[in-house]
Amino acid sequence: MFRRPLWIAAAFVLALVAGMTPARAADPVLVPIFDGKTLDGWTMHAKDAFVVKNGAIHSQKNASRGWIYYNKQQYKSFRWIFKLRQVSGNHKPTVLIWGKIQTPALNGLGAIQFQPPNGGAWDYRPGHNNGGKGLFTKYPHPNWDVKKWAQCEILANGDTGIARMACCPLPDGATRCKAQEVLKFEDKKEPAGREAPLAIQIHNKGIEDEYKDLVVESPVADPTKFITT
Repeated sequence: MFRRPLWIAAAFVLALVAGMTPARAADPVLVPIFDGKTLDGWTMHAKDAFVVKNGAIHSQKNASRGWIYYNKQQYKSFRWIFKLRQVSGNHKPTVLIWGKIQTPALNGLGAIQFQPPNGGAWDYRPGHNNGGKGLFTKYPHPNWDVKKWAQCEILANGDTGIARMACCPLPDGATRCKAQEVLKFEDKKEPAGREAPLAIQIHNKGIEDEYKDLVVESPVADPTKFITT
């Protein structure tokens, strides 16, 4: 009887085993929401408050308090990764999630505010407008210089109302870094998750912040894990 070489038989068995192995989770599909050249797809709350400068969304220091939001899609559960730095200003950079677009505008879009990269926060929801009162958990980490580029990832689950942020400082010339979790938001009594635009906020006049390389995954392949940590 003809006998197959052992290596062929072994390869056949390995192929069968591989075929029975459960598939791993799908890789994240990260979609750019800023082209690095124009503000196409973005809406400003205050005219001329933001421009594109050096490939980044740049807030104007003479603009008053306001925001700019991505208008092509709203997100309930998502992974939002971006890079940022502060050129000048007297308040930390701020982004807004789970807010609401309406007229007249709600203060801070009635959103949950995260302050990257160091993890400050605010709750703008009507009836709240406070620092969170126990709804935010801040994790220990070095106090990173906001004047230098940092990378942040916000992972939000709109069904559970949990949103988390991980950040890290970018070494000079680097395009990515290994992040660590700095902040978690959860309101068990009044979950905040809802379909909403992603927004960048100018907290007050005199602030120049820059954001670039903004990408989003939604739906999220694995809503339990950061990919930058």
